[in-house]
Amino acid sequence: MIVCNLKIYILSDKKGIGKTTSLQKWVKINPQLKGFLTPLVNGKRMFQIIETNDLIPMETKNKNLKIGRYIFDKNSFDKVEKIILKSLFEENSKTIIVDEIGPLEINKNKGFHDLVLKLINGRNFNSDLFFVVRESCLKNFIVKYKPTHFEILNLKEFNNRYLNKSQFT
Repeated sequence: MIVCNLKIYILSDKKGIGKTTSLQKWVKINPQLKGFLTPLVNGKRMFQIIETNDLIPMETKNKNLKIGRYIFDKNSFDKVEKIILKSLFEENSKTIIVDEIGPLEINKNKGFHDLVLKLINGRNFNSDLFFVVRESCLKNFIVKYKPTHFEILNLKEFNNRYLNKSQFT
């Protein structure tokens, strides 16, 4: 049995200010990071699997997972979730990044809702968790998922701690 020393970090700031871009820079200098990012590629949101750099379309024209003006592909969410859960048990998996959790999960119990529950409540793995949560969703994320032993960082704090400050001047 693995003893869990799980730490939870929450990167939370305003929408569209560079959270994913900073995470991409962090991933480039830290090969032990696992999980996924959500960059905008040719105007479309994608899941970028950190370990392989594969891109999986997040959006679809089918109406199987909708919130606001966005229509998401449930199959893509399921595929990414399986990759993340597999990563948890790899020996070199130190930190799992989940970019990002928002209204789809918090308000609708869809998207990565089940994954968040498994990650936060999981005690049989030894990876730190790094969630990206939009500032407007942060309070509801904490109330809903009840993480323990967590630390909240805004983008400036993240950049100062994990990236070379000179990259952002």
